[in-house]
This record gives sequence, structure tokens and C-alpha cells, in this order.
Amino acid sequence: MLVSATATFGADRTTKVRELMEAQGLLAMFAQQMELGAQQGRAQANQMLDQMLSSLSPTPEFAARFRKASDNFIAALSAPWSAQDLVDQWAIAYGVEFTDQELDQLLKYYRSPLGKKDVLVTQTALPKLFAYLAERSKPIAESATRKYIADLDSIAKECNCRK
Repeated sequence: MLVSATATFGADRTTKVRELMEAQGLLAMFAQQMELGAQQGRAQANQMLDQMLSSLSPTPEFAARFRKASDNFIAALSAPWSAQDLVDQWAIAYGVEFTDQELDQLLKYYRSPLGKKDVLVTQTALPKLFAYLAERSKPIAESATRKYIADLDSIAKECNCRK
């Protein structure tokens, strides 16, 4: 039976690519990268809030409002894509380079000669995926940062608690 390579992915091909991603450790790496981004966002928000509060003496009510604004900022930084979206994008960037038969062989013989092709395609596709994510993340972070700073400024003016 001959299997042709196509740019269209059905559920079976996406499943195969997902299984291959798991075998290569890529799903764990993507999850780790997403969590790292979330941690960096929280750290950034906390640093900005600490800087803002260092020049204020807010009442408990206003301190809570500042914290809520920080929490809103962190939530706004959350990536709007899921792990499944990453699998789908990876299937487009990476999976199209292989036929169904090759995907089956990769799943069985990851260290075979075909595994060498896997490494080469991985090295080519990963930068494309990360560029895609960076491009999608930039306007989200910029918008969230502007809103966060405006929220903090508004609360500070209403608080009238500058040192």
C-alpha cells in the first residue's frame, strides 16, 4: 500500500506527530517553555508592582486593588493557545516533511537512519515555531503592559497615597 505525503493532516497524522513529539521529549519542552514564560510574566508584574508600591503608602483597600491589577496583568499575559495548538502548528512545520509510513518508522525506529532526518527537520522547524509564538506573544504582552501601567496609575491617583 502506498501512502502519499500531503500538507493536510487528519486526526491519525496529528496523533502520529503527537506521539513522535512525546518520543522526542518535545511536548515536555513546550510545556516547560510555556511555564517559564508564565513565571517571567509573574516576576515582571511583581517587580513593577513592588516598584510602584515603594513610592506609596496605600490603605489595605488600595493595596488589594493594586494586587488585583497585577493579577489581571498576569492573566492578560497568558498565551491564548493550547498544547493542542502547538501540536497542530508542529504538524504543519514538521510533520509535512514525512509520509504516514515514515512517521510509523520514526515511532518504531527513532535511532534508525530515518532518525537522522528527524534531527535535521527538527533543527529547521523549531525556530519557525518559536518565531511564530514570539510574533503572537509580542502584541499580547505590549497591550497587557500598557493596560497594567494605566491601571496602576489610575489606582495611584485615586489612592492619593504617594510618599
